[in-house]
Amino acid sequence: MPNCHHQPFLLCLWVGIATLWPSASLQAEDAPVAKVKIQVDTKTVVSRISPNFIGFGYETSAVAQSNYFSPKNAALIRLYRNLSPHGLIRIGGNISDHTQYVPEGIPAVHTEKEVTIFNQTNLADLAGFAHATGWKVMWGLNLGTGSKEAAGQEAVAVSAALGDRLQSFEIGNEVDIHGGYDGKYRDYAGYYSNYLAYKAVIRSALPQAVFSGPDVAWNLAWLTNFANAEAGDIKLLTHHYYRTGAMKPEATIKNLLMSDDAWAGKLQKLQQVCRDQNTSFRINEVNSFYGGGKAGVSDTFASALWSLDYMFQLATYGCNGINLETDINQLGWISHYSPIVHDAAGHCLARAEYYGMLAFALAGKGDLLKLNLDKDDINLSAYATKDEQGFLWIMAVNKDLSRDAELDAAVPDGYATAEAFRLTAPSVASKDQVTFAGTAVSADGQWSPSPPEQVMPTNSTARLRVPHVSAVLLRLRP
Repeated sequence: MPNCHHQPFLLCLWVGIATLWPSASLQAEDAPVAKVKIQVDTKTVVSRISPNFIGFGYETSAVAQSNYFSPKNAALIRLYRNLSPHGLIRIGGNISDHTQYVPEGIPAVHTEKEVTIFNQTNLADLAGFAHATGWKVMWGLNLGTGSKEAAGQEAVAVSAALGDRLQSFEIGNEVDIHGGYDGKYRDYAGYYSNYLAYKAVIRSALPQAVFSGPDVAWNLAWLTNFANAEAGDIKLLTHHYYRTGAMKPEATIKNLLMSDDAWAGKLQKLQQVCRDQNTSFRINEVNSFYGGGKAGVSDTFASALWSLDYMFQLATYGCNGINLETDINQLGWISHYSPIVHDAAGHCLARAEYYGMLAFALAGKGDLLKLNLDKDDINLSAYATKDEQGFLWIMAVNKDLSRDAELDAAVPDGYATAEAFRLTAPSVASKDQVTFAGTAVSADGQWSPSPPEQVMPTNSTARLRVPHVSAVLLRLRP
């Protein structure tokens, strides 16, 4: 039974039943059912999933908080390590273009309309946190309102503090739409000239400094030009993604769970740019809706299904990884879409979206395999991986708002047993009572899966129900 203290008895009983029968809260006898067939081509590898695929993205103001990034923040450290022993933290966002490093200054957390201050102690705390989690840091420097000299001083301090936890520097944020807040540049040529000037100053002090970029919001032409010029001297090409704006009428659960065909087309182009230049790309700022997300959508179970599906979609196109934006935004409040939130005392809790990341963490490893999917018109995605232990994973994400899936997964030769882990909630709009593998994340950040649901293959086929707005991870063992 899950931890139900402080809950009424009937609620506790209901949660216990849902844990023992994961689809109980979603499946109705009269729910329409779609037949879905999956066959994995175990000999064809689509891509290799990066070991540091999972990541979080923060505004630089998050670093100026005294009780967040710290080796003493045990709950946050657990939440990170649940996901990966070596992920990537991206520090940047709009605030990075309105930030100053003052070594002995008083930290100040502000919106993008003022100047955020962080100091040497803040950097030491971030370094301690990074070492405690095993994660690395991508650090964004102030191109918008700063100077190349100040960026050089900041880069030296960041490098000294983080050491081997520093993954790369970025120069500027969403450079294709902000254009330098003090009129530094108005086009790509102007931006690139500034980039080279900043890089030269930083390299004069840190000859081995590593860079990623260009950190565009949407302009693929800028990214392509940058790749043509800098592919031999960058760690990663970086691009952002949000489905739409939080204030727009299309910011709904239904639209969030639908495929974004235009974005899929752009991913194909990003993949080709990387192939042409022998490099890789990362979506290093991403979440549901820009502007901090939309309450009642971005903070619901829909976000868990979206994040799980989205991460696998990116892996399909050879993406290096994802940094899901979280915590304090450029407007000064904790975004609705944050996978992790914290209160004034620094207590951290996992929200619904975190559970999608948790599901990916279990199965999103090793080789992503080719998969044949026969699903009619149900809104369902499916993926397959083979991990380092030789286990075959089949993931089915049923984003359909009304139809269950009757899933038939062909069991390849050499695999004998099947077991399932489910991602569920009472409804697509649920903000709590979310579980993965029968378990919720505890208040202190701990999580471990319950024993999996046993699936008995018949005639080399594993058959199971995937209720609407839920996901299942099927593990096949030799």
